[in-house]
Amino acid sequence: MDNLETTINQIPPEKAITQLSKKQQAVLKASLSLFAKVGYDRTSTYEIAKLAGVSEGTVFSQFKTKNQLLHAILGPFIGEILPMAASDFINQLQTTSLPHFEDFLNYIVHDRMSFVMSHRSEFKIFVQEMGRNPQLLIMLTERLNTLINRRLSEMLRFYQDKGELIAWDPMRISRYIVSVILGYLLPNTLMSDEPLVIEQQTRECVEFLMRGLSA
Repeated sequence: MDNLETTINQIPPEKAITQLSKKQQAVLKASLSLFAKVGYDRTSTYEIAKLAGVSEGTVFSQFKTKNQLLHAILGPFIGEILPMAASDFINQLQTTSLPHFEDFLNYIVHDRMSFVMSHRSEFKIFVQEMGRNPQLLIMLTERLNTLINRRLSEMLRFYQDKGELIAWDPMRISRYIVSVILGYLLPNTLMSDEPLVIEQQTRECVEFLMRGLSA
């Protein structure tokens, strides 16, 4: 287990924000902004301190290294925000009236795009760090699979039983849906500062998926 994974697994709920002083929170926010904008490797602690309006000594008083700053940002994002958001998302899916597979697609595509846009900086840093540390993706996938797979599979089988969804394995269908959504999110997050036009991109995704997955 590497240092980042150890840190993520050991972070208690809400520690990264609620137990920090205002100056330390400013340091985290500045780090988040700079890591997302210019990349982790190209960000200096001097630039972080300048943007946060503190001295470099303040940066190092809580976070001994730049790597610890990265841990403090990604730890809660992977360990808390994503799993909690995924659980809430599935709960909402199960309590929302979505009588047809197209309704289901519209809901999940729009909701997941909106979620990533609201956590754009964290998502961008996470994607960048996956290139340096592929174990991040494995760890996140394992956590989310345990949380989501069974409940999402039940919903997909509902549409299969209605004759609206092709009779493939639910995990295969889920991979196609996720791949199409990421096909819009990744280029936008990594190569543009402009937010997605979510309504338009949702329509395009759903149109494509309906052509490929309808029974």
